[in-house]
Amino acid sequence: MNINRSQILALVDKYSDATKEHLYQVGACMEYFAEKLGEDADYWWACGVLHDIDRDYVGKDSDKHLKEALDEIGAEIDMSDEMKWDIRSHGYFLEEIEEEPDTPIRKYLCAVDELSGFMWAYFRMLPSDDPWEIKPKSIKKKIKDKSFAAGVSRHEVMNCEHLLEIPIDEFIEDMKQWLKKYTQEKK
Repeated sequence: MNINRSQILALVDKYSDATKEHLYQVGACMEYFAEKLGEDADYWWACGVLHDIDRDYVGKDSDKHLKEALDEIGAEIDMSDEMKWDIRSHGYFLEEIEEEPDTPIRKYLCAVDELSGFMWAYFRMLPSDDPWEIKPKSIKKKIKDKSFAAGVSRHEVMNCEHLLEIPIDEFIEDMKQWLKKYTQEKK
């Protein structure tokens, strides 16, 4: 599929408002990992941006999430069935799909979805202008604080260890690099 970023961003404007920042974050994170792994960065970005595009309408209703929206959106951008499955893969730990993610893009999308939002919230609350020295130990401690970013599934945050076979400390360090790049681009 030829990825047209303008077309995808127009879909975000059309279908999403409250979750827009999350979509952009996951898209940027997926692009970062695709570049690191030598994968198709545009495709990974698109899957990241589109993964929760219907959340403003269906909320946490997993019976509806990405069931109808992907067909409607897919028709607008000529989305392949493969791309639809890549996008839906992030629902594995929410039991929205039964198949465990089995490709790099599916594993990464599932792993970064919750952790990207958690880390964004954590870094925004830090008083320092240079939060990049924060150690994974501090972030893991904050993960245990269930009152902080309460909507984030702690179980899903740990997906990297299961899906990617990467220790959480190493994955957090990678995520910090993504977040640093993302925040610098937003300035």
